[in-house]
Amino acid sequence: MRLPADDQNARIQELEEAFALFNQTSEQLSQSYAALEDRTADLQAQLAQSDKEKRRMADRLKRLLDLLPAAVIVLDEQNNVTEMNPSAIGILGEDALGRAWSVVQRNVFLKKTAAHELITHNGQVYQLSNTALDQEVGRILLLQDISASRQLQAHQSRHQRLTSMGEMAASLAHQIRTPLASALLYVSQLNEQDLAFAQREKFTQKIQGSLHHLESLVQDMLQYAKGGTFPKKRIALQSVIEHALKLCQPRAEALQAELHYDDSAAALELLGDMDALSTALQNLINNALDVIGSQAVVHIRVQRHADFVDMMVTDNGPGIEADNLEKIFEPFYTSRAKGTGLGLAVVRTIAEAHQGEVWVKSIIGYGSKFGIRLPINPAEDER
Repeated sequence: MRLPADDQNARIQELEEAFALFNQTSEQLSQSYAALEDRTADLQAQLAQSDKEKRRMADRLKRLLDLLPAAVIVLDEQNNVTEMNPSAIGILGEDALGRAWSVVQRNVFLKKTAAHELITHNGQVYQLSNTALDQEVGRILLLQDISASRQLQAHQSRHQRLTSMGEMAASLAHQIRTPLASALLYVSQLNEQDLAFAQREKFTQKIQGSLHHLESLVQDMLQYAKGGTFPKKRIALQSVIEHALKLCQPRAEALQAELHYDDSAAALELLGDMDALSTALQNLINNALDVIGSQAVVHIRVQRHADFVDMMVTDNGPGIEADNLEKIFEPFYTSRAKGTGLGLAVVRTIAEAHQGEVWVKSIIGYGSKFGIRLPINPAEDER
């Protein structure tokens, strides 16, 4: 059956239109494919350039790490050493690779301080810092050798101490002269044959007072000159306080002063030097007795915190001017005629030698509170 001519023409026209649309679509696809090929080639070129830049940056970073004098250590999520630069290999050894950082630290370093300093068996000091990796689980450690800096600080400290000792010698020579001359004068008067017993007793007490003053001068000088070199061992803080009170009690009774202690240091132990800490506490107590004199009331109390303790001495004295709160701990600063100016300086020296500090709070007319703050677990005890 044949279609009418009009229908055939319509069908042919439809096919022509379809072929034309197909050709148009094919042309568009060809153009799009060509554009895609161009874009792909451009991306490949950019990627190649990016890879080249990455390789160049990686090479620069590697060269930088190789030349860096500080040690760089990379740890994984288990804290195992996965990468080290040459400086790190020089410090830790090649066998540290793949080992736990805690094991490496124990093998290479003698101790770790609270300031994140690692000290080797031969005295080298390294500053440890770390940061987390950005995209991965793990850490990057940085070890910097600060031994030279520590030696310079120690040298400067020794120089300052020698300078202070020179000033101290000049000051002591002046201060010793007065009590020594007084003692010699009273001794010469004791030789008089017709001296009454009461007068002889009075001169004897004067001589003893002058000699005690000389002893305190020499004791302060020796303690200050000793600086921070104290042997440290585990000690009971209660024993420190009881020892200081025992030595200060006779003077307090002579002045009709009161010393009170509430046993707040019971069962509390520290790493330190018994004699040095007792001397520091005695200096604080005697300082209160010197300032107040008769009718002084002094309270000794210990307050424990999470990581440190405060050994406090509170008095009922006149208080300290705000401008003098820092000056009183400086060597040779004193407002008393018979003061050496070293008592509180010795307290600060001893506190700092125990990785602690000394502090003071005072209100004019209401008294003062001095404190020696000491760490419960000092850094030397860490590994």
